[in-house]
Amino acid sequence: MKSKEKVNRLIYEILSVLRDNKQNGAMGATVISKELEKKGFEIGERAVRYHLKHLDDKGLTKKISPRKGRIITEKGEEELKMELVGERVGFVLGKIKELIYKMDYSLENENGTIIINMSIVNTEDIDSSLKVMNEVIKRGWAPSPLIKILEEEEVIGNLQIPKGKIGIATVCSVTIDGLLENEGIPVSPRFGGVLEIKDGMPKRFTDAIAYQGTSIDPLEVFASRHMTSYKNILGDGSGRILANLREIPIAARNQAIEVIESAKNRELNAVLKVGSPASSLYGLPAGVNRIGVVIAGGINPAAAVEEKGIEIETIAMKDNLNISSMEHIGSYV
Repeated sequence: MKSKEKVNRLIYEILSVLRDNKQNGAMGATVISKELEKKGFEIGERAVRYHLKHLDDKGLTKKISPRKGRIITEKGEEELKMELVGERVGFVLGKIKELIYKMDYSLENENGTIIINMSIVNTEDIDSSLKVMNEVIKRGWAPSPLIKILEEEEVIGNLQIPKGKIGIATVCSVTIDGLLENEGIPVSPRFGGVLEIKDGMPKRFTDAIAYQGTSIDPLEVFASRHMTSYKNILGDGSGRILANLREIPIAARNQAIEVIESAKNRELNAVLKVGSPASSLYGLPAGVNRIGVVIAGGINPAAAVEEKGIEIETIAMKDNLNISSMEHIGSYV
């Protein structure tokens, strides 16, 4: 991505954060930085302050006080509406491709780096959180039972676990994309959505957002809107989970199934169904000469924890991590 485009997109996201949290009052650089990280912008407070100063100069933001931070101005909101600041297209797709490029896990050697999500909970909530996660994983609504626990002040990538908190790294569903790509099968993320489950079986997507043109992981959007229903699934087997629709070439279907089965035998099992030519999958269409692959969302376990009323912060597609450092969640519950 060109430097200018990256800066424009970052400015767009800063204004979006201020607009979306306007009802909560002014926001400081620390809070804005954390919100940006959820969207995939891993920059520090210092960089945020730098851009905020320039936004102040342009009249797009206003500094209330050094302690309270900024608010977005009417001019700033108009700028967002007119889409004069930044371009969102392809941001998430770009991050997915970058993580896949850095992933080097080998199905043959059963070793290497995969892609993870990172959740952070209060220390006193770790046992109850893992219990809920385990229930979701056992039902098959997550990519893998493998996790990594990080104690307070441990570091992963550019993230340090805060004091009084515990980090839980879980396998991201994009890992399946990486496995297919590494076998020469091109994968195109199409939709992230809410998948209805009836009597333990997927039925249809009730809502979906296209990956093309969004700067936020669609699954994070639906999770934040509390559109899932894990409690019911864990009870009578019916409810709503998060899932993705990927596309692969029709000619690669048999090879893809072989890769998926091989991954399943290595505790990497997120694929709910591989589609057939010229047919939709749970209500979502596939492109010409393409077939759909539906994959359970990697943040399902964390979203279930939040639905349970436990405070949890989750960053989707956080980083790459060597699978050898992860353990089966069953060893903790």
